[in-house]
Amino acid sequence: MGAILQIRVSAETFSEKEVRNKWPELWKLIWDEGGDAVPRKGVLELAQAVFNAVRAGLVDSRQADALRENAEKVEKMRLQMQEVLANRQPAEADKLSYEIEDCLDDLEDIAAKF
Repeated sequence: MGAILQIRVSAETFSEKEVRNKWPELWKLIWDEGGDAVPRKGVLELAQAVFNAVRAGLVDSRQADALRENAEKVEKMRLQMQEVLANRQPAEADKLSYEIEDCLDDLEDIAAKF
């Protein structure tokens, strides 16, 4: 990295529509009402939003109880993703991307039961 030119490794969601189509129940639960306050609705944003909704009691307590374990798990992975990106470890970030998506799949299955 130069004195002026910075090198960044990042993870971005290309299409919000794909997120909505892949995890429709989570999308509805988290962003259907009042989601306009969130400017970007990608994979990492969904992971954080699910965790925040469960932690802050923004979803029904029954739903929160069912989602809690995986919501905490996906939040830890999201934070780990930030760390590996900051340390310029793209291979680790790639691995985590699959784990995060798998965990969101599990959360989707749980959300679909309500």
